[in-house]
Amino acid sequence: MVRKTDRVAFAFRPLGRGDLDLLAGWLAAPHVHDWWGEDADLAAVEARYGPGIDGDDPTEYFLVERDGAPFGFVQRYRLTDEPGWVESLRPTGAPLDGAGFDYLIGDPGQIGQGFGTAMLAEFVADTWRRYPEVPALVVDVDPANRRSWRSLERLGFERVWKGDLETEDPADAGPALVYVLPRPTDSSSQAR
Repeated sequence: MVRKTDRVAFAFRPLGRGDLDLLAGWLAAPHVHDWWGEDADLAAVEARYGPGIDGDDPTEYFLVERDGAPFGFVQRYRLTDEPGWVESLRPTGAPLDGAGFDYLIGDPGQIGQGFGTAMLAEFVADTWRRYPEVPALVVDVDPANRRSWRSLERLGFERVWKGDLETEDPADAGPALVYVLPRPTDSSSQAR
């Protein structure tokens, strides 16, 4: 487990075309595919993430490095940039003017050590800086993915909804928990 006294360095660098093979491998791995649910062949990964790499999609994609080595992947977006997703979230009561993000740890050997929570804490802090106008962060997770939602809870996210999400994206449709983290009122505070 990562302790508060441990120093773990994460870097979030924009996803590049040279990273797509690695991402495809992670998306195909059982510990990711069970929750991510996307087609993991290279052509599908290129089609899904290529527009963001090229700047044709407002979603930001990052390869996460831990101490200089590839570790995981995160993507973030303003909800208002995703009108279909806003409609899917409307019944949940989540703030629809927030920002959302999705995340994964690629290397199964890194799971269960607290690195995911530490990575998310840094990414939350970065997201507050990136989107100073958003009042909250909104994240949905599969109810069966206990490690994921427990990491969110450790950071102060609160569960606001549980049910079946209706969306055109089959990877996001179905049972979900929706978590919200309001922007800290004290500008010096970050995720817990």
